[in-house]
Amino acid sequence: MSAHGHPKAIGGRMLDPLMKVLLVLFGISAAVMGYRFLTGIGPVSNMTDGFTWGIWEPVNVVVFTGIGAGAYAVGLLCYLLNKGKYHGLVRPAVLVGAISYTLGASSIVVALGRYWNAYWLAWLPYWNLGSALLEVAVCVLSYVMVLWVEVLPAVFDGAAQSKSPTWSAFGKKWGARLALAMPFIIALAILLPSMHQSSLGGLMLIAGPKIHPLWHTALLPTLFLVSCLSMGFGAVVILVNLLRLSWDAKADQRLFADMSRVNAGLLFFYVALRLGDIALHGKLRFLGANFPTFLFACELALFLAPAIMFISPAVQQNRGRLFGAALLAVAAGAAYRVDSYMTMYRPAGWTDGVANPSGWNYWPSLGELSVTIGMAAIGVAIFIFISRKFPVVVVQDARTHSNLGAGPVKAVASR
Repeated sequence: MSAHGHPKAIGGRMLDPLMKVLLVLFGISAAVMGYRFLTGIGPVSNMTDGFTWGIWEPVNVVVFTGIGAGAYAVGLLCYLLNKGKYHGLVRPAVLVGAISYTLGASSIVVALGRYWNAYWLAWLPYWNLGSALLEVAVCVLSYVMVLWVEVLPAVFDGAAQSKSPTWSAFGKKWGARLALAMPFIIALAILLPSMHQSSLGGLMLIAGPKIHPLWHTALLPTLFLVSCLSMGFGAVVILVNLLRLSWDAKADQRLFADMSRVNAGLLFFYVALRLGDIALHGKLRFLGANFPTFLFACELALFLAPAIMFISPAVQQNRGRLFGAALLAVAAGAAYRVDSYMTMYRPAGWTDGVANPSGWNYWPSLGELSVTIGMAAIGVAIFIFISRKFPVVVVQDARTHSNLGAGPVKAVASR
């Protein structure tokens, strides 16, 4: 994929077998969510007064937004560092980011106990200025809007290429106007995730002794920001390689190798921060034959393995190995987030690395799992729908056939 590639609408049959499966999965989760809104959160969730956010916040919000940080990571390379060769990756990365962040924000509404009071969120005098979540909420909601504005160039490009004079004039007019505003939009798209991704880590600072000391550190904001970038770079490599298999998207191996070397630096930096924090703050005594040490070792292995793979010439030249390393990078960031927010959280806290008994236990319910799976499914479905209708993906050849459904790949925007 190069800076000279031109995105095209993929076209093809919309309701193919994959889309049907995705819609069924979301339909199941929608039924669970409907039941939850009618009867309360208790019947569909195992959340308690001790574990008040289950898996919806750690996974649907914190992990989904980490995956969606591909838009942030590629934007930093392409616009802030002026690496125009990555421009072809921007549209698919931004679309994934917009979908991921939208689903994350939507999941918060599902988890709200008194969701009917959510309309007060728009009333500024009711904002709790002392809440650690306020900055995260404002930044995330603002970033969702910014991401969808960043998706609009693809929509306007598709309209501009329409055979309809009205739609063509509409696309050209508003596309040109949006282009004038894009430098300011891009600036916000870099500023906002820098703020809220670090704040997602900073939020857990107030948990204090409720987080295991191997995870609770003043470096939480930095660790969350670094790990979100590594997840974002990995997610982009995964995405475009999957698009290459399904829609014959352009996937420049040398470009991915260059980006992965940057990712290797981030991963090594993360490991250095983690180990340095433990060594310098007297936390080595918490390491031993116990479950937290096992999770900590697994996390470090997940971060180190792709870092080492990314700097290996054999991996850089092999598409499959680079894809596998990118998967590990995403898994590493996801594991760190889930451990920080849920696995290593104890309502009654920890004493000398041992969890204090609280009487509360948590394991995600079938309802919680179905909502998370359904959210992921509808996210994939939305990406497929938009990519089929609008020029998002840079393909090898407009005459290529899609493996995701029957029918030739055609540029819908040209109709």
